[in-house]
Amino acid sequence: MPTASETAEPKLAGPHGGGPRDLWPHDPGGGGGDDGGESRYSPDAGLFAMRFVLLSITTLFITIGMAYFTRSRTGFNWQHIRVPRMLWLSTALILASSWTLESARGFLQQKNSHRYARWLELTLGLGLAFLASQLLALRELVTQGIYLRHNPHSSLFYVVTGAHGIHLLGGMAAICYLLLRASLRPESVLLDFRRQRTRAAVSALYWHFLTLLWLGLFLSLLLWP
Repeated sequence: MPTASETAEPKLAGPHGGGPRDLWPHDPGGGGGDDGGESRYSPDAGLFAMRFVLLSITTLFITIGMAYFTRSRTGFNWQHIRVPRMLWLSTALILASSWTLESARGFLQQKNSHRYARWLELTLGLGLAFLASQLLALRELVTQGIYLRHNPHSSLFYVVTGAHGIHLLGGMAAICYLLLRASLRPESVLLDFRRQRTRAAVSALYWHFLTLLWLGLFLSLLLWP
């Protein structure tokens, strides 16, 4: 009389060979089986796409800088204005946010999803504080009676801070996505570690680029004659 184990339907190997499939729920199968696309995952693709995006942003700000440099050489209606004090705070905040983001990536590398999420929260908070300080800086100009069309130098403040702030919102959206993944699905940090690490690397590349870009813009606003 055959036993239940002898009459059970045998499990077939996955489409890529290896071991039997579907031994347990969400089990990818035995050794060498289909890994759910993990083997086909290319982390370099996201980094390449981000480098293309950063090249486009760089071109945009270089174009803005060249236009205002040409305008400043004419001397017509060009009046130098003092840099708002809040921009110094903005600079400190965005530098701190780059450090906290790198700290978050360090905890991700250690596969500590709890601390990874906490440092992402701190990075996001610093990003919000940076944007708030930028708005306060522009408000400081308004209280001095300096508006977008006051003179070309003042319009430079509004244009570059506004453009940079819009791009930073994109970075904050990426940080929010990483935070939601780490908070709502902390197991994904371990189960999908390669993708999580690549997403964090791509987001960090974008964020650090914006930090360096802001430093360049701030120095330009500070030293522009």
